[in-house]
Amino acid sequence: MSTYILESVVTHTVLILAYWVFLRQENQYGKMRFYLLGATLFSIVIPLFRLPKLFATPPLPMQELSGGIVTMTGPTVAATAIETPMMTFDTIMWFSFLISGVLLLRLISKIIYLVRLERRSICESYNGYDIRRVADVNGSFTFFNWVFLSDDINHDQKEYDAILKHEQAHAQLKHSYDLIFFELFKVFFWWLPSSWYINKEIKRIHEYQADAYALRSFNLDLYSSILIKTTLQSNGLNIVSSFHDGLIFKRLKAMKQQARKVNPWKSGMLMSLCVCLFLIFACSEERSSITAQSEQNDKAQEESQDISVREIFKVVEEQPSYEGGMSAFTQYVISEMRYPLAARKAGVEGIVQVQFVIERDGSVSNVKAVDGIGSGCDEEAIRVIKNASGFKPGSQRGRTVRVQMEMPLTFKLNTEKKNPDGSVQGMVIAEGAAIDKFDLDVKAEYKNGIWSGTIRSAEGDLMPGVNIVVADSDYGTVSDLDGTFSVKAEKNQELHISFVGYSNVKLEAH
Repeated sequence: MSTYILESVVTHTVLILAYWVFLRQENQYGKMRFYLLGATLFSIVIPLFRLPKLFATPPLPMQELSGGIVTMTGPTVAATAIETPMMTFDTIMWFSFLISGVLLLRLISKIIYLVRLERRSICESYNGYDIRRVADVNGSFTFFNWVFLSDDINHDQKEYDAILKHEQAHAQLKHSYDLIFFELFKVFFWWLPSSWYINKEIKRIHEYQADAYALRSFNLDLYSSILIKTTLQSNGLNIVSSFHDGLIFKRLKAMKQQARKVNPWKSGMLMSLCVCLFLIFACSEERSSITAQSEQNDKAQEESQDISVREIFKVVEEQPSYEGGMSAFTQYVISEMRYPLAARKAGVEGIVQVQFVIERDGSVSNVKAVDGIGSGCDEEAIRVIKNASGFKPGSQRGRTVRVQMEMPLTFKLNTEKKNPDGSVQGMVIAEGAAIDKFDLDVKAEYKNGIWSGTIRSAEGDLMPGVNIVVADSDYGTVSDLDGTFSVKAEKNQELHISFVGYSNVKLEAH
């Protein structure tokens, strides 16, 4: 939506500015009218086209990344700042629609007024014209095929025929359609200066066209004198065409000018401008298609590859993080989680192991309970994790990657306490959400180009699934079920060992 509005505004502004430079002083009013109508339609329609790009740009080569999803246990945390805009695009759009609604109601009220005016007018015929006499208007004006005349204008006045000829021109040239079209454009683009300018300019062109039409039947001097003597009071309706328009001196000057053709170079410039805008805003599909296809292929490549914790694969150097740290993520999970009533009544408790993927844009996807307890607890855990936001994606060598994470949630009942409805009270514990960092006990040695060793916790427990990354490279491994590991590395390359909730360890070969 925002792209369409931007392209439409740029197109209309550029074309109307070109009109002001090249055509404003011309007197080919039919062509000027056609240009204003065409430019406005062009700016509305062209952004809707999405044609193939003429000059294809080959997609950038993609680096192959083995192991599209990296498995880790436990959520990782970090602090990232997210700025909230003071006024969103949606708020601006709603405000714009509100103003447009007011202007649309105003336009409709004017049309209703003219319809009512026609119904209470007195219809009479004069020299083949159907005229509507009204008592509460000044001068004359035309709306579609309705020609309204004030009671002050009578058949004895010499300007009567001239006024009718002028108003008949408005009706035959269908000027009212132009006025309604441009008024509707202004309703929806009221904040665009060019929309107000074309409404004023089209009325000027209409009067010049009607004067030229009337001059076919009247002498220039006679018609000019009639125009000067006629009442110049305005009717206050900008959707009607009137002989009694306020552009008196400009109209007199325009009537005396000889018609001249528009210079061919001006027409060429305007045509070239339209072609350029068309190529810029309409012929751009291939670029977006290539981008979308590249992302789709990249995502498909990642999802299609199998990951095994026993194999060497590209593990992430920077793990996904959560805004505000682990305490913020824990607080979010605990505050949002609800122990299902059905589970409490049935006495169901246990651990729900939730698995999810942090995408490249930080969003959460593929949420599922790989080890659940049922009775609504699995669905509740999935709901809370799925609604989580504020993640910063993990990265490998400066490139964001999809990272799979797991989080155990413990549903525990308190049989000693009951709610007013008789159900047992319960609580949900977000396990693995510890804030404190513990030390890893790493015993390793570097021999014949291979790092090997065993990893234990500070309490002496074997640590499987610990990430081991060779610095300045894109490969590594994880510790086995018995805490052992083995990985190739150059002597000058450090070994980075990390696990959620534990301090990182760096090893150097000596």
